[in-house]
Amino acid sequence: MKIADYHLHSQFSRDGMQTMDDACNKAIQLGISELCFTDHLEFADNYWVDYPEYRRSIEVAQMKFQKELTIKVGLEIGFDKKAQQQIKEYLEGKDFDFLIGSLHWIDEVDLFNGEFFRGKRVQDAIREYFQALQERISLFDFSVLGHITLFKRFFERLKVSPSDFDWSNYDGLLQAILQDLIDQGKGIELNTRVPLIDLDFRILRLYKKLGGEIVTLGSDAHHFRSMHTMKEGFQALQDAGFRYYCVFEHRKPQFIVIDDES
Repeated sequence: MKIADYHLHSQFSRDGMQTMDDACNKAIQLGISELCFTDHLEFADNYWVDYPEYRRSIEVAQMKFQKELTIKVGLEIGFDKKAQQQIKEYLEGKDFDFLIGSLHWIDEVDLFNGEFFRGKRVQDAIREYFQALQERISLFDFSVLGHITLFKRFFERLKVSPSDFDWSNYDGLLQAILQDLIDQGKGIELNTRVPLIDLDFRILRLYKKLGGEIVTLGSDAHHFRSMHTMKEGFQALQDAGFRYYCVFEHRKPQFIVIDDES
């Protein structure tokens, strides 16, 4: 089966710890046949990719690895209400295959430094996170919504476990988010950077029930040692009833059959 990793960071991301060559060589080693670089565009953090240099580097990699890999051009764009016009202007006239919309900051608060959770019950912070997602998914045109369950990465630091939560309490919000995505022709990402939890499976089932079809898989690797074949992700898609997952070309989804050997 064709394996495609659609969330990878390189030296063009501030937190990237691998070159494009590193990622491509690791992909070949793992049997991955297609990948998409999705380096950061994060105006909230005053960071954006040097597009001409980024494009040139990807084209060099495309030529170098053309016999082994299909390499696509993407971005991971951070939602930012204040930067809506800047994002639009940055994207104008540029040819990307794929865009991830992700929430890393909420009202100038960085989700990764712990401040967002300070002084709140974790379940309330999660609700605020979903509400912020819902408010932002119409800010610009992207392909898929990235790492919907991002907050699970902080559970160990917060000394909580996925089993501490009744995820059904968020069904209303999740249904609204997923329906908005479907109505806008956008999809979701199944992010496999950390192990999946019950909520990930719940989201997949709900998205499928609502008629959603566009799902990509991404390792979200910032270092080639974190790349993997995403076997858990393919199995999760099958368990939720999906027979296909997606790759993109010039912003258009293409559906790839998930076979039983995944």
